[in-house]
Amino acid sequence: MPGEGRALSSFRTPPIKCYNPCVDKTEQTPADVLHGAGLRRTPMRVDVMNILAREGQPLSASQILERFADGIDKVTLYRTLNTLTQKKLLHRVRGDDQIWRYGMGNPKGTARHEHAHFVCDECGTVECLSDNPVPEKKVVKKSGVRPGYRVEYSEVLVHGTCPDCSR
Repeated sequence: MPGEGRALSSFRTPPIKCYNPCVDKTEQTPADVLHGAGLRRTPMRVDVMNILAREGQPLSASQILERFADGIDKVTLYRTLNTLTQKKLLHRVRGDDQIWRYGMGNPKGTARHEHAHFVCDECGTVECLSDNPVPEKKVVKKSGVRPGYRVEYSEVLVHGTCPDCSR
C-alpha cells in the first residue's frame, strides 16, 4: 500500500489494467508505459500510476497524497501529475468544487481521454462514464461558439448521487 512507505515504487509492480474500456487495455507495467512515453521511471511517477490504476476512478492531488506516507513533497507530486497529464498518460476532470481530479489516460499516450464523467453531488466522487464520448470538436464549434474562439476540448459532467450516498 502506498500509505505504508515508499516500497510500492519497486519497478516490479503489476501491470496496469486500465478500467476504462475506451482506452486500449495494456499488460505493460508503469515502468514500461513511462519508458514508452519517453519519461524516466521515477518512484513518484510509478507510485502515482499504480494508485490511479488501482483506484479505478479519478482522484484529486490531495486524495493521491493521502495514499503516501508522510514526507512526500507536494511540489513533486503536482509536477508529476502535470507531466503525466501532458504526456496523456493521465487525464484530468474538474468537478463543481473546481478541484482537478486525475484518472488513467491512454497508456500509449496517443489520444485525448474524452468521455463523460459522473459527479456525486453529495460526496464529490467523480467517475468515468467511458461508454459516453463527448461531442467532437467540430460539433462543439457548430453549437454556437463564436468565430475567433479556439476549442481545445469539450467536457460533459453528469450530476447525481452515487450508490454509497443513495443508501
